[in-house]
Order: sequence, then C-alpha cells, then structure tokens
Amino acid sequence: MSLPIEYSRLNLQTLTKTKRQRQYKAQLLIIRHGEINIRLGKTLLTLKQSQSAWLPHDCLYAIESITTCQIDVLTFSARVTAALPTNLCQCTTSPLLPVLMDELMNMDTNTTAAQHLLKVCLDQVHKLTERN
Repeated sequence: MSLPIEYSRLNLQTLTKTKRQRQYKAQLLIIRHGEINIRLGKTLLTLKQSQSAWLPHDCLYAIESITTCQIDVLTFSARVTAALPTNLCQCTTSPLLPVLMDELMNMDTNTTAAQHLLKVCLDQVHKLTERN
C-alpha cells in the first residue's frame, strides 16, 4: 500500500549510477555514509556524509555514488498537504531526522507508532520551507 510518507534506505556501491528517472513524489535524501552526485539536467549537486538534498515533485534526476554510500530517503506523495519546498536545494536537516530514521528502520511502517514518527519527520521537513 502506498503511504503519503514513506521511508527507505538505499545502499550503493562505489561508482554505481542510477538511470535518469522522473520521480512524481518529493524526496529528502540524507547521506549517512559516503559521497554522491545528483544530476538534474545540467545541474550537478555533490553531497557528502551528513549532508542532505530536497528533490521536489516531478523532477528528473540521476544519482552517481562516488564512494560506497548509504542514503536515507523520505518520500512524500502529492497527498501530503503540508507546505513543502518547491525547488531543488541542498539543505541542513535537524539532527533529529537520522535518529528517527534509525528507529523507523526497525519498525513495521504500517503501525501507529511508525506513522507518528513519519509525521514528526514531516514536521522537520516543513521547517525547510520556512528557511528557503
């Protein structure tokens, strides 16, 4: 079942490239380990450990891992009514988000507790809108 907010962890080997893909959901990528390049058209964004990037709804991008890396991904469907950033940006996220994601990694996302944690993640992402 597709949820309005979803969490996943992506592990990439060194020099792995993803296909250019159109993502109809907005995403927050947080680099836990390693270094990646995100290519959006002619724009190249390099992210290192502990950095993050916001990918808005309906953008076309590809990811290339420079080193072996681990990426936490929060995905937000169009059903999320909270104000979210509308432009690509490299952002500074709250130190709370990685802790929440570690907790989500060990939970069934269909439980009420997991849904509460995802709503807290949404609140933290909403703060990016206030800064941008």
